[in-house]
Amino acid sequence: MFDRNVRVVFDQAAVAYDAARPGYPPELIDKLIELTRLPANARVLEIGCGTGQITLPLAERGYEIVAVELGENLARIAERNLAIFSRVQVIHNSFEEWIADERPFDLAVSAQAFHWIDLEIGYPKIYRLLKDGGHLAVVYNLFAGSKDPIYRDLDAVYRNHFPQRVEQDAPRSLQESVARTLTSIRDSGLFGESLVWETPWIETYTTDRYMKLLATFSDHRTINKAAQRRLYEDVRTIIDRHGGSIDRPLLATLFLAKRR
Repeated sequence: MFDRNVRVVFDQAAVAYDAARPGYPPELIDKLIELTRLPANARVLEIGCGTGQITLPLAERGYEIVAVELGENLARIAERNLAIFSRVQVIHNSFEEWIADERPFDLAVSAQAFHWIDLEIGYPKIYRLLKDGGHLAVVYNLFAGSKDPIYRDLDAVYRNHFPQRVEQDAPRSLQESVARTLTSIRDSGLFGESLVWETPWIETYTTDRYMKLLATFSDHRTINKAAQRRLYEDVRTIIDRHGGSIDRPLLATLFLAKRR
């Protein structure tokens, strides 16, 4: 279970979040539009837009987007990143408390944020805001694991400084994330059977950018500061020792369900 009070920590790392959090491969955006048959004049609701990681490619397609973001600093950066798109509105509020107008949406999408929503409020609200035949899309970049020697060395560092982070191997954690999301959507009773579509891809990080990425992880931000400092120092040393860059294998995963 996630402590939803922790979700405010992302706003404390908004600049790092914008610099280091990956976007999504074009294939995922294309598949989302194809499977939903999203019309050119579609109205899209985004729940938890961060600094615009998935908002941007959707905005480039010309859709009208209302993007709701809890973090004030994240919302400010998202507004800056999306300023050229006149049909995009960024709203600083929690999705649960935000009061929408009466115009329905063709699509509700949440990328890398859905598990932070209070779904007892979220599912009925999404259902109410969608048109008949509208879709809910939940998107994640899930770490797929790697046998590259750099990850073996990093695992040793984590076992020393942050052992709870390596209790589960990446493939099992990935499978559990997929199963948990599917079960959640199904148990809401408001959407049809979920379709899952996945595509592997790799995001390459320099040492500095990878350190910024770690600063955006909620569990890393909430550990003991002394342990955090030692962890970060050793992670930086490992990546520099391996040439100053690291490939992070990801599985871009789309969960799609149609409003009943």
